[in-house]
Amino acid sequence: MQLGLSSPNSRNISFGLVIGIFPVVVVVVLDLLLLKTGLAENDLFSGAEFRESPNLSIINLLLDGVINPVVSQIFITGYALNILAKRNDLAISGNGILYATMSFNWGIGCLGLGMISAALLRFSGSIIPAVFFAIGCSTAKLLILMSYPRITTLLVILV
Repeated sequence: MQLGLSSPNSRNISFGLVIGIFPVVVVVVLDLLLLKTGLAENDLFSGAEFRESPNLSIINLLLDGVINPVVSQIFITGYALNILAKRNDLAISGNGILYATMSFNWGIGCLGLGMISAALLRFSGSIIPAVFFAIGCSTAKLLILMSYPRITTLLVILV
């Protein structure tokens, strides 16, 4: 199976942009829901605004937000998945396990990211949507750490 990088079409790029913006929009919407429903003033979320956000440089933001997700998606989902998983019924769940193992992070987020990336690769025929989705997830993570501390509390409760 080809990765779809040699001749990217506009359909995969536009689908990738939509799917990549989705995690960022979810973070903003969740924070707005916490504010609108009044849960942000709950004792559970008290002190969230006092959390110190990490002071990341532009190089750290570029590495964590763009370069790391692109390289890991191309290598793990694009290269390793195509070599290791020739059966389509095992490819999606196998990539979740493979992605989490190669990232040294067995959290539900890495498992889910690997499975969604494999599904995007299989159903779109290109790795471009999976790369944009990984960039969106990394950007959402950086937004949570730097600008939306209440979402950290919410995610700890939910996961």
